[in-house]
Amino acid sequence: MGRRSRAALLALAAAGLLGAPAGGLAAGEQDVLARVPDSAAVEDRQFEQNYLLGDWGGVRSALWDQGVQVKLLLISDPYGNPMGGRERGFTGYNMFSADLKVDTGKALGLEGGEFHVGFAANFGTQLSQDVVGNTFPIQSSDVAPPGPRLTTLSYSQSLFEDTLNLRVGRLSIDSLYGEEFAASRYFRQFTSVAFNAIPFAIFYNAPGALGYPATTWGARARYTPPGDIYVMAGVYNADPEVGLANRHGLDFTLDGPAFAIGEIGWKHNQGPDATGLPGNLKLGAFVLGGEVQAFDSTTTTGGRHGFYAVADQAIARLGTKADGRQVGIFGSLVTAPDTSVSPMPLFFSTGVVAYGPFASRPRDVLALGLAYGGYSSALREQQQAQALLNPAIRPQVSELTLELSYGLQLLPGLMLQPGAQLLINPGGSPATPTALALGVNAVLSF
Repeated sequence: MGRRSRAALLALAAAGLLGAPAGGLAAGEQDVLARVPDSAAVEDRQFEQNYLLGDWGGVRSALWDQGVQVKLLLISDPYGNPMGGRERGFTGYNMFSADLKVDTGKALGLEGGEFHVGFAANFGTQLSQDVVGNTFPIQSSDVAPPGPRLTTLSYSQSLFEDTLNLRVGRLSIDSLYGEEFAASRYFRQFTSVAFNAIPFAIFYNAPGALGYPATTWGARARYTPPGDIYVMAGVYNADPEVGLANRHGLDFTLDGPAFAIGEIGWKHNQGPDATGLPGNLKLGAFVLGGEVQAFDSTTTTGGRHGFYAVADQAIARLGTKADGRQVGIFGSLVTAPDTSVSPMPLFFSTGVVAYGPFASRPRDVLALGLAYGGYSSALREQQQAQALLNPAIRPQVSELTLELSYGLQLLPGLMLQPGAQLLINPGGSPATPTALALGVNAVLSF
């Protein structure tokens, strides 16, 4: 299963697109610094501006004329912690992905449809899990354990002049390209998985709510009427075993329980004629069916549910609207109120992102963010009792991550992002020394 989903399952036992994005920036002020090119950029044939290998000698253009879009991506995260954590070390972790999308309108004459199939492979050593021992993964590629897997296998259909979009197949609640639930393009500018790509605590509190590259059977509907409001909802098979590394994304069973999530959003200043600074507000709720043993109890109970809010707002332009250079702020909040079964009942993140901070470097990005997770008091009481017999158990209180990074767009399709992360209470334990993680996040789009 995905690194995030697996972490959630371990916590409970001890006690991871295509179609119009739900949010995003206004036309002419789109995030030109996004780590991966969006489908609109490809449709406009901006291959030379978005990919390291450009148009592949005309092959990409020829494929697009037939409705076929191919994306190849490599994320590499050499990172180390010179101080703190359970131990010190240096690791490299990586993810390679290959995605194929078919526009059924061009290919088959079925307008509004898209077929998507994807593959990913993770390889290397995970700094958080294998060295530092912290909960929020340091490396952005650390979203799944090592191994190859089938990712997406889905079909989406837009209806009623694109106001309704339906998607079904092998899905995750987040997305590598574009946006699904609880997303903000600001999140993409960070290396730590505490931010990137959606609030971490959704996965941590609901094991089986799989995130990319782990996928499961599911269906999602999004309604975007004229105006600034949209609504979306999804239901998924939340059996965490289908995401295990040794299943390679090929476990097609449908054993449940069900995971459901819904969201309503407001897209501010994002219409074609908008002149103000764009922003987003998203409110959502999720619930995971089935029962589990409550922390420090022999009884089983449900109650694995939560609520979230995501907001972002551009606060200043650094050039003209067409330049896309701007400064923005963001925030997220996740609460899972039943502390008897939710390992992290409180999570929030906030930060500031500057796109094109210098006129001479219009495609660079500067990011500063803070993420905090508070652990369940019921879980902590259970761990305190266990620690009387096993001193190696460290009761969890809270974990905090601070990240400062600067992304250098060196070539089209090549970004190098040196960064530093300060990790306070790694793994949630005040007994674990504060760690400093230093490294580089490299993103190559071929």
